[in-house]
Amino acid sequence: MTDQSRARCSLQETIRAGKFYSADEHTILHQIKAAFEPEFERLKSAKAVEGTERQRAQANGGVQSPSPSQILYDCNYDEVNRTLVGILALRWIHNRDYERFTRPQPPDKRLTTESFEWLHALFANGIKDLDDLFALVLSMVINDLGKDPNLEEDYYFQVGNRLPDQNHDSLLLEAAKAGMVPALDYLDPKKREEVMLGLELGSELNAGQLAQAESVPVNLEGLLNMRGQEHAFDLKFMEQILDVAGALGHLDSTGSKNFIEPVFQAFKTVHEVSLDIIAGNSNPRQGYDKVLIKRGNMLSVKGFRRLSVSDREERALLRLLTMGRTADKEQAELFQRAFHALDDQNKEQLVTGLNVDGNINETAVLPYYMPAIISTTLENTKDTDGDTKRRALTSLMRYLAKVLGSAEHNLAGVPEGIIFSGEVPGIIIERNMSKAQDVINSPEFKDNPDLLDGLAIPDGQILQRRRTSQSW
Repeated sequence: MTDQSRARCSLQETIRAGKFYSADEHTILHQIKAAFEPEFERLKSAKAVEGTERQRAQANGGVQSPSPSQILYDCNYDEVNRTLVGILALRWIHNRDYERFTRPQPPDKRLTTESFEWLHALFANGIKDLDDLFALVLSMVINDLGKDPNLEEDYYFQVGNRLPDQNHDSLLLEAAKAGMVPALDYLDPKKREEVMLGLELGSELNAGQLAQAESVPVNLEGLLNMRGQEHAFDLKFMEQILDVAGALGHLDSTGSKNFIEPVFQAFKTVHEVSLDIIAGNSNPRQGYDKVLIKRGNMLSVKGFRRLSVSDREERALLRLLTMGRTADKEQAELFQRAFHALDDQNKEQLVTGLNVDGNINETAVLPYYMPAIISTTLENTKDTDGDTKRRALTSLMRYLAKVLGSAEHNLAGVPEGIIFSGEVPGIIIERNMSKAQDVINSPEFKDNPDLLDGLAIPDGQILQRRRTSQSW
């Protein structure tokens, strides 16, 4: 495709005129919508997991402060709002609009001005030119297209092949390769290659999942393929920051409700870890454990006991604390009580499952949406006594133990006919935990949290990861 034939839009003209950061917010939103109509039609069909029914009822913006999707469609769409709040966060960061960025954040966890300046510098250095800026906005728009429940079927009708057992990031990558993401036609070949590299990395490693210890160490192997492609990594990492900045945009679009100081510190660690692995200074397990160590250090400063990644039980608790976005001593002690209230069998199964890396000859389970499920559990029991909160969390940990134990460390799911010379690449089974939301949101859950014991293990998406030539 030549420069003359490549698609163009008014948003590109605004960016080229140097007005993206200064133009009226409504104007920018309408230009984004006009540029990416097919993509937003898909985002309309996707639903967010996080949030209680009460939070959703309160989320509708009023006449004075409509949500982004209300401005564009006179209606609230979860993923449209999340995407657009993330893009608006890019403007707030660039414009040093600290007040707007942190407006909905709780005072005790609000992003500090120092951390906000770190973000400003990261984006100022990472966005090298106007083409980078447009590519970053485009990456934000397409980031969650795989959540559209129609995309897999559309892929089948276009390509003729099914994509069973694919997570939404992998589905997006395959759809992009098949030419099903029109937005990519805006990009020149070099920028398109960088965005595609980001999609490949995203199909294996989600920075938000790593920051919350939701992923497993083998997920970090994708970083090894970014050596020599550091700028593509920079673009992907900035997109991931904006994605998390807008992650609660469907519940509050007045600012970045989600990117509070503890979240920032986790992402800063992920940035350090990622660059270390790309540079060859650490391996995936060492990098992953650094995320857990930083969480432990933060809680230790707050008065919680020091935990070690060298002790498998303490490392498992650190993963739970990180998945729970735990930032204070009180919540850390609640998690500890819930953890130690497990019976021996479930506790051992949970500890074992949380310590599987997914290396050669291992099967690891990635509990997808687990941080959101923990958040909902904490929100729904916040007005109850300590014992009720503990029982609810213990029940959730017991359910997680069952889900993690479902792999049984076997090698099921390896395609037939493949020979590995005695070594089978590590397998990750992603299990979508969102079904637990229905039970946790039920009126009966507070009085009887053991209801989760009757919930079936969610279907697995078996992902055979690319193997790199490097070994650790």
